[in-house]
Amino acid sequence: MDFGNAYLFNKKPADMRRVGGLGGRARARNLRLRKAVQTPVNCESVQSHEETVAEAIQRLEALCPWLVGGARGEAGRIR
Repeated sequence: MDFGNAYLFNKKPADMRRVGGLGGRARARNLRLRKAVQTPVNCESVQSHEETVAEAIQRLEALCPWLVGGARGEAGRIR
C-alpha cells in the first residue's frame, strides 16, 4: 500500500496552502543556494556568440557523419 500522499488526506484548503507554501519556500531556498554556489563569470572575457543554424548543422555533421545531408532531406532517401 502506498502512503506517499497520506499527509495530504483530510486537509482543509488552508492546510493545503501551508503545505504547498513549505515546498515553494524550500524550492526558492534551494535555487538561491544553487545560484550562490555557481562561480561568477567575468563578463569582459566572455564574448557573446550565438550559434547560427548553419554552424549547428556543421557541428552535428562533424559529430555524426551519418546525418550528413539530413538538413536538406537527402539522408536516408530510398529510391
